[in-house]
Amino acid sequence: MVTMTLSLVFPVVMILAMVADFRTFNIPNSLPLILVLTYPLAALSAGFTWQQILWAFALGMLALLVAVVMFAVKIIGGGDGKLLAAATLWTGQERLLEFLLLTALAGGFLALGLLLYRRRPLASTLAGMATLRQLHEKKHDVPYAIAIGLAGLVAYPLLPILNV
Repeated sequence: MVTMTLSLVFPVVMILAMVADFRTFNIPNSLPLILVLTYPLAALSAGFTWQQILWAFALGMLALLVAVVMFAVKIIGGGDGKLLAAATLWTGQERLLEFLLLTALAGGFLALGLLLYRRRPLASTLAGMATLRQLHEKKHDVPYAIAIGLAGLVAYPLLPILNV
């Protein structure tokens, strides 16, 4: 019961990150931090050993290093990188490749959809909605937490913590 309750942190944080990034193009630092802090509790309650937990953190650190490089060359935003690294803890090495592929696919569809949305003039009925107007005006920004979150939600039922 405790494991299931703690495992719900992951999808809730993914949804909150998606909404925040969509509305403000910003992911609060508290969201990846929640994932990082609750992961050991969820993993321990699922019966993981400390060695498994430390390996997950090593994988997360590797993901964070890659994200820092991607941020430096302006491929992703800093919040996106932190969220991706924190989510890597939860996906583990067993589901990491699937998670990253789903993230890339969702990100591609998101970027394509935004390109199409931004190429057309914004309808006057949509211009009155601040979030949709901002999404239309920020020509070079992509709320990538939407892609990360969607991939996380698809991967959620297969998380190692739920399938011990």
